[in-house]
This record gives sequence, C-alpha cells and structure tokens, in this order.
Amino acid sequence: MIKRRQIVKSRLKNDGGFTLIEVISVLVILGILVAVAVIRLTNFNTEVYTGTDALKAHLRYAQTQAMNENPNMGSETIVGINYDSGANQYWMFQGTNTTIVRFLPDDAKYMTSDHKINLTAKKITLNGGGFPIYFDSHGIPYTAYTSSTVNTPLANGLTIVVASLSGSFSSSLTITPLTGFIP
Repeated sequence: MIKRRQIVKSRLKNDGGFTLIEVISVLVILGILVAVAVIRLTNFNTEVYTGTDALKAHLRYAQTQAMNENPNMGSETIVGINYDSGANQYWMFQGTNTTIVRFLPDDAKYMTSDHKINLTAKKITLNGGGFPIYFDSHGIPYTAYTSSTVNTPLANGLTIVVASLSGSFSSSLTITPLTGFIP
C-alpha cells in the first residue's frame, strides 16, 4: 500500500510539461478566438464589397437605360448617376438636370422616399471620382453634358472609391473612357 502511494505521488509531482488535455484545451480556445476575429473582419469587408458591386450595377443600369432609349425620337437621351456627399446618397437621373430622380432598382431598406440610395444605411461612403456621371445613347461616359454639342467626355479612367464609414476598409471601381466599361 505504501508503494502505491509513492507511485501515485511521483506521478502527480511530474513537472515535465503539459498534459495532452491541457494542450488540446488551449488550441480549442485559440481556434474559437481566431474564428470570431475573422468573422468580424469579414463583415466589414462584405459591406464595402457589396456596396461596390451595387454601385457598379447601378452605373451599368444607367448606361443601359441611356442606350435603350430611342435617339430617333428627338434629342439624344442622357442618363446618369449623381452623388450628394453631404447626404451620402446617390441617384439616377435623366437628361441634363441632375436633380430629377429616376427609379433605380435596389433593396427598399437602402432607398429613401424620393428613390435615392442611402449609403449611410449601407454603412459605406464614396470618395474620389467626379460626379455626376452622364451616359449618352452610345453608352459613352461624360463628366459634363449640357447639350448634344457642348459636353465633356471622360478623358481618363474615372476611379471611385467605396469605403466603410470608419474608413478602415475600401474598394474601388474604374469607369473606362469612351466605352464606359466597368471591370
């Protein structure tokens, strides 16, 4: 009986390292902490990337609307996107008056009562880039358009940066001159 007690005491006094259960427990806890951190970082990026994709889709939609209008019915049709940085919202317009809002398809929870896209609700903002952006019936982008004879085509690629409200994450899109292609 005394020998057994000595053997048990010697095993309990083992100062050689950690047991397998202790190592596994620490690894499981670290794994959980890493998973939570990755999920939190991914959520912020998701808002920026989905906001960038939505803006691309809206620019393409405006371009398509301009190209689908019949220019033989009178004057050339101009459709574009305008952005108000103070209100942090953008909208589609038709013609040279950028304040006349046309319906732009989007989720209702991000749309104001006057059919403007509320970027604060999407937790993003736009930086850089010139607004408004006009598209003519050929899909060509312009930075200024007053009539069919006085206009300013997009000379260089126009880059618009979509950023989180905190500014910690961003993504960009570029409108190609002459074609209006948005990669």
